[in-house]
Amino acid sequence: MNTKSGLKRWWKQAAVVGGVTLLAGCDTGYNAQIMRTEGGVPHIVAEDFGSVGFGTGYAAAQDNVCFLAENFLKYTAQKAQYFGPGERSANITSDLFYKFLAQTGTYDASVSPELQATFEGYAAGYNRYLRDTGVANLPPRCQNAEWVQEVSADTIRSIHLTPFFLPNFHQLVVAAKPPVAVSKAKGAKDKQAPPLIAAIETPAMNPLIGNPQDKGSNGVAIGSDLAQDANALLFANPHLDWKEDGRFWPMHQMIPGVTNMLGANIIDRAHVGFGTNGDVAWTNTVSKSQRFSFFHLTLVPGQPTTYMFDGAPRQMKTDTVTIQLKTEYGLVPVNHTFYSTHFGLLVGGAFPWNDYLAIALRVAGEDERGMNGGAIELQQVKTVDDLLAVNAKYQFTPVNTIAADKTGQVLFLEGGPVAGVSDAQQASCWSPWVPGTLVGSSSDCQWTEYEDAAVPGLLSPSLQPSLIRKDYVTNSNDTAWLSNPNEPLTGYPLITGTSGTQRTLRTRSGLRMVAERIDGTDGLGTAGFTRDQLLDIMMSNQHYVGQILRDDMVTLCNNNPSVDVEGTAVDISAACPVLANWDLAANLDSRGAHLMRETLVAANGGAFSRTLPTSFNYAVPFDAANPLTTPRGLDVENNPAVLQALAVAVTKLNNDGIALDARLGDIQSVTRNGVRIPLHGGEEYEGVFNKMSLANQGEAGYPEVTGSSASWVLAAAMTDYGPKVKALLSYSVSTDPDSPHFSDMTQRFSEKAFIEIPYHLWDVKAQAQSVTTITEGSDDCEAEGWQSFASLGFSDEAACVEHFETVYANRLTDFVLP
Repeated sequence: MNTKSGLKRWWKQAAVVGGVTLLAGCDTGYNAQIMRTEGGVPHIVAEDFGSVGFGTGYAAAQDNVCFLAENFLKYTAQKAQYFGPGERSANITSDLFYKFLAQTGTYDASVSPELQATFEGYAAGYNRYLRDTGVANLPPRCQNAEWVQEVSADTIRSIHLTPFFLPNFHQLVVAAKPPVAVSKAKGAKDKQAPPLIAAIETPAMNPLIGNPQDKGSNGVAIGSDLAQDANALLFANPHLDWKEDGRFWPMHQMIPGVTNMLGANIIDRAHVGFGTNGDVAWTNTVSKSQRFSFFHLTLVPGQPTTYMFDGAPRQMKTDTVTIQLKTEYGLVPVNHTFYSTHFGLLVGGAFPWNDYLAIALRVAGEDERGMNGGAIELQQVKTVDDLLAVNAKYQFTPVNTIAADKTGQVLFLEGGPVAGVSDAQQASCWSPWVPGTLVGSSSDCQWTEYEDAAVPGLLSPSLQPSLIRKDYVTNSNDTAWLSNPNEPLTGYPLITGTSGTQRTLRTRSGLRMVAERIDGTDGLGTAGFTRDQLLDIMMSNQHYVGQILRDDMVTLCNNNPSVDVEGTAVDISAACPVLANWDLAANLDSRGAHLMRETLVAANGGAFSRTLPTSFNYAVPFDAANPLTTPRGLDVENNPAVLQALAVAVTKLNNDGIALDARLGDIQSVTRNGVRIPLHGGEEYEGVFNKMSLANQGEAGYPEVTGSSASWVLAAAMTDYGPKVKALLSYSVSTDPDSPHFSDMTQRFSEKAFIEIPYHLWDVKAQAQSVTTITEGSDDCEAEGWQSFASLGFSDEAACVEHFETVYANRLTDFVLP
């Protein structure tokens, strides 16, 4: 190890946060140790933030170098330069957008010295891996590729400063173009006022692009009143696509005495985003709070880039950017002009821009607040009260937070940046001309500015739903209302979501499982939760729709063995015993789960849904007084929609050659390096808590993950002696098919064989399956400003290095975490 220069850095103070001295590092070099435990989880131990970043960048490249190399091109706006226009010109659109962000100063914002050092170290670590390995020796996907380049710290910084929501709208932003000006013939009459735009339906005008409907997550926190083997417990299962750019990557970053963060983040991030710091454990779920608004701009006649605001004209701002496009004739420049207002950028595509109106987008961004203090302070929180205070101060986490601390408290928070739209504005400011947009011509309809908001225009943190308790809190992407049904959250602004409305199926399933454990009616013994019980229950794949509809569906099936579908009689009698004998789960051995799934697909017309089919007649309809148990049951006398859906499902499965009683694990899977790995879990509309999205592929069944699904699954027990963590990454740590960690965790996920992940340094050392020590910078014992070997009493450099490595190792071995 480069211990001498490392010891020198140990004393270099960079900042003080909450009374804790934090180390950012200096220019004498980097020194890190990467220890990998079971499943390939990397634990990076270093003396300062720069070296932690160095080890993280190196480890990330070991696992995902090809993905990272290609991904960096997105943030440097070079995808079209190396790969051409892409399908539907996607690379051009992406490059134009990210070039705009860079050119207009998004990436010039300040960040904390700790994170700046981390970014610089990460770039250095990634680059070191490239030099150590050589481009000629990289995986086939990027071997000798011209687009594999060393990365700059500025690019790593850009990744972290890119707004969370705005990129989801990038295609609409690039599509915004003013109408072509047409000169008016002499004597021509002025055009009439524009008609109501009714052809553009709400989904087009308000696509929730920043909060995609199929994205989701589960978070459950159990407090000291119910936790049996710890002070508090946390279960986390964020659901994102298994595509590379949405993948998580687990990591453990440790600077002894300063920070000890075990958790995960999006694959290209340089620091842990959620997990545990030893005192608090937290996870995030997609929020229902509205974090953006579309504004209907009234244009000045004949001037499509001038809009009216408070009775006066305002000129739109323009920014023209240029990117390079790879063609068969070489590189050619592509220019594009972006248009913006004081609200934000103009959007196009399905959004109108004509002689009378245009649509502007305003996003409640986290901007640099998280990078300029928030993320580091979050690592230092001691209780959920501290976590709540950090979120209120910075409002930078654009999702729900579910947390547990070692004092036994649990927290639900729907915080972060939310559009400051008051209830009064919700009532009076919707445009009569363009559905789903706010009036953009009056300051009365601008976002309200609250004095205690982190930046002007955000909803006040005091108006955002939060709850601290000692029994439990949960969230599965519903509104805050019933995060704990014992203390409903009501009275909050409409912009944060509704109450008194039907709950999603995953919400109902999760709360039912919690209630049954509290009552001790789930057959697992004494009421209350251990960590392993919590994990087992939440991954039990209970099929909630089956639990509340199956019995009545079987009755309908038995009473109506033949169903007319578009003039053809369909025999559904074989489905009746399959459903009757089904174990009401979506486990590998479950038989009948796919039959219920296809029935629901047919009932929903193939559309995504978080709730029960609206076409079914229920025995008990929705009741706002009993939202967790209604609707339920089926009308067994009059339910043609159920029979039609069941008949369609039977016909499809028969045509595909899939047995109605097929074992789920035999038809639902992923394949890694030619090896088929069966998968458990179910879809959103099935109410399976362990959400897995696997679209039907005909006779192949469900052979790949096609949407938002389980990812970094974690259960943490918060004790007086630190956290006890059990977890795994469903799609495994590495994207390199030649890596031993390409599919090992995926196989374990299939088996529900979760891994104990060590937290304390001594446990990490004891369980390490590999150790990589990397240094870069000054010579170990000849660093600038230090004495010569001889004056230090050593005969040569080797003796000097051996001495300081021993000192370093002893200090870390003996170090006791606070």
